[in-house]
Amino acid sequence: MKLQPPKGTKDLLPEENEERQEIYKEMRDLFETYGYGEVKTPAFEHFELLAEKSGPQIEEEIYAFEDKGGRKLGLRFDPTVPIARIVASDPSKPKPIKYYYITRMWRYDQPQAGRMREFWQAGCELIGTDEPEADAEILKIANGLLESVTGERFTMKVNSRDISEAIAEEAGATDEEERMELFRAIDKLDKKSRREVRDELMEKDVSVNKFDDMMDQIESENVPKDADENLEKIIDKAKELGVSEEDIEIDLSIARGLDYYTGFVFETFLKGKEDKGSVCSGGRYDSLIGLYGNQEVPATGFGLGIDRLLEITEKKKKEKRYRPADIYVCPVNDEVRDEALRLTQELRSDGFRVDTDLKKRGISKQLKYIDSKDIPYALIIGPREIENEEVSFKDMETGEERAIAMKEMQDYLKELPAIKQRSMKKEDHEDL
Repeated sequence: MKLQPPKGTKDLLPEENEERQEIYKEMRDLFETYGYGEVKTPAFEHFELLAEKSGPQIEEEIYAFEDKGGRKLGLRFDPTVPIARIVASDPSKPKPIKYYYITRMWRYDQPQAGRMREFWQAGCELIGTDEPEADAEILKIANGLLESVTGERFTMKVNSRDISEAIAEEAGATDEEERMELFRAIDKLDKKSRREVRDELMEKDVSVNKFDDMMDQIESENVPKDADENLEKIIDKAKELGVSEEDIEIDLSIARGLDYYTGFVFETFLKGKEDKGSVCSGGRYDSLIGLYGNQEVPATGFGLGIDRLLEITEKKKKEKRYRPADIYVCPVNDEVRDEALRLTQELRSDGFRVDTDLKKRGISKQLKYIDSKDIPYALIIGPREIENEEVSFKDMETGEERAIAMKEMQDYLKELPAIKQRSMKKEDHEDL
């Protein structure tokens, strides 16, 4: 029996989960500052919905399967598609619609650094307006999200599919499918060499001469006349919203391989580690929702790979280990275990994070366990404490010990530093 998780997946233990929850809180705070509401969609969708835009070949890249009723389904690999389904299913929703998500995704890729088969992604979608201010807001949120979570600086490289289409046309790529293959090829250049991409195109019988012509235009920054007017407006609006001029630039090689992009597109790179690849990307997709409904709805948004972001920025884990409780109730012998359990439940009912001994260990082994788990406070209870209606309190860091009357115990505990700090974090979370 294999005891390792399946290939391309990983276990998230309490230490890492606690750190991630703090990151998710920061993300939620920022999204909601801009008026976005969180959505959660099913882990799997009808395969035909997932393949509507990407084509049936997408089955090779995702987890697709038949359920016991013979229905063909697939695990979601891109949150934009189920969100497009939601909007298409109810065209009467007031516009613009602002959704965000922090969720798990699946894709059947070859696992590699920063790229897992099961991964976490955050992002947002702004649906129902085609104004440049909407795209600028997306850039601002992405920029702010990355910097607030990591404390690092990022470069946002932007382009427009209008520009890419114009470059492809000048290179003689008039067939739509051929153009899409060329865009997909250009999108791979941050991961593969130009020769590797050319070889792949030759295998697909796609003109490498047109690819070379497009690359020559891109490298010379020869933008077709008037093709970038709307892109300049988006960049200007993003700067007005507070995106630094140093953090945004036009890059004609940004193509975004997904077929559904129709206008502005962008990729985001950690400054000084551009070779590690993009950690956040997105753009405008005005035609996708129309595939699932009776009318097209303009939309723009982005997705951020959380696992990849944490890996590339080398975000440090907490110096202290995960703390499963703030207080540990220690019965000194079997006679007082029922009273220790009653006290534990009483404190839990009042909102404290409390644990107690479930292995009938002696007091010295209990204290050793508490220390190993970084639990800051112990409440020791024995026959004498019960008789005197008190508990023996021990601060595990300082070693301080004192007797506390039962009737004063809760007020005393609420003022302890570790518990006050935890209460403030809890209140912040409840404000979301």
